[in-house]
Amino acid sequence: MSDLPLSGQDPEPTVPWPPEPASAPEPATTPEPTTATAPMPQPEPSLLGVGHAAPPPPPVTEPAPEPLPAAPPPEPRAPRRGLRSIVAAGIAGGLVGAIAAAGIYAAFDDDTSSTNASSTTPTAIAERPSNRIAIHGDVASILQRDVPAIVAIVDDGGPGNGGAAGTGFVVSPDGVIVTNNHVVEGANRIQAQFSDGKKLTAKVLGTAPSSDIAVIKVDGTNLQTVKLGDSDAVQVGDDVVAIGNALALEGGLSVTRGIVSGLHREVGQLGDVIQTDAAINPGNSGGPLVDARGRVIAINTAIADPSNAQNVGFAIPISQVKSLISELQEGRRPAYLGVGSEQQSQAQQDGALVTSVESGGPADKAGLKNGDVVVRVGDIDVHTNAALRPAIRRYKAGQGVDVTVERDGKRMTLHVTLGEAPAANS
Repeated sequence: MSDLPLSGQDPEPTVPWPPEPASAPEPATTPEPTTATAPMPQPEPSLLGVGHAAPPPPPVTEPAPEPLPAAPPPEPRAPRRGLRSIVAAGIAGGLVGAIAAAGIYAAFDDDTSSTNASSTTPTAIAERPSNRIAIHGDVASILQRDVPAIVAIVDDGGPGNGGAAGTGFVVSPDGVIVTNNHVVEGANRIQAQFSDGKKLTAKVLGTAPSSDIAVIKVDGTNLQTVKLGDSDAVQVGDDVVAIGNALALEGGLSVTRGIVSGLHREVGQLGDVIQTDAAINPGNSGGPLVDARGRVIAINTAIADPSNAQNVGFAIPISQVKSLISELQEGRRPAYLGVGSEQQSQAQQDGALVTSVESGGPADKAGLKNGDVVVRVGDIDVHTNAALRPAIRRYKAGQGVDVTVERDGKRMTLHVTLGEAPAANS
């Protein structure tokens, strides 16, 4: 189970910065001097999971402000730290997921490592029937269709008994359920609770810790299922609804509404995830983020530290993991390229820099070499190192895919037959 501290605490009150210095009253004929305001320090986002209560933030000592000359030119704002700083604070504080009483560090290792945020090219906004919840009552109709196929997951008796809680959704009538790996990792007993009150014991079919995906199963027949959408078609500004077992509250699932706030974010080694402002809380992990037609477009997974940010949640795009879900359902491991890689320096172009090639592995057999820069997998551009793994895992082990690399200033395409990831790299 993950060591995921509770992320639902109230944020601390806002403190103005810098505090205004006290001044003696001036005569009515003398105007008060004007002072420039120093730029607000930028909060450093960090990930929280949902096991214990989050530790209180360290006390902040504010230096006494010095008066500034009247109306100086504005000072340049210091550059913000990217999402990579989230991980620097420790991924153990990381994934939103299960409300765990006992936990561990989230395990991430495979063909890639964490990187800087990716750069993307803006695209035109197209009106689509799945991007707007336009009519009052539409959310209710979404819930009517989807809630019977969404389950509260309770591990080892739940948070009150030393266990954990999260969310999952049914993808086949015989009881196959998708959730986050950190929701069920290490659990001895898993129970799925349906909206009609039914409680069924679940078993794990397969997990991919480095992608934070797990597939479990209950014994069932003719169970209602959710529809899986196309996260590749999602655009910033699309309306979304998050449904889940927030805070493991009694009385049913919780529902929040928002928009897609950003695309191609990186959270630890989860590359190319969706950002949303739909409120995601402890216990939502593994639950669906659905579009205006009620189709699952992503799996709610992580949040930014609520003491530094509000309504900044992250979800794994469903199109990245459809093949992976199918593999895990059949008891197979994910697809595997067989390289070690890292992010290029900012002075260089986008892509994943290959630093090692497994001897005899899929990449080696296809002709990839140290120093190659992977820029495309199939029809998916690879802007950053962290985006390489999700691009590979759109495919199944044994499938062939064209991998485009830059080598010595030239582009070339190599055809790779992907292997099955070793257990340690799943």
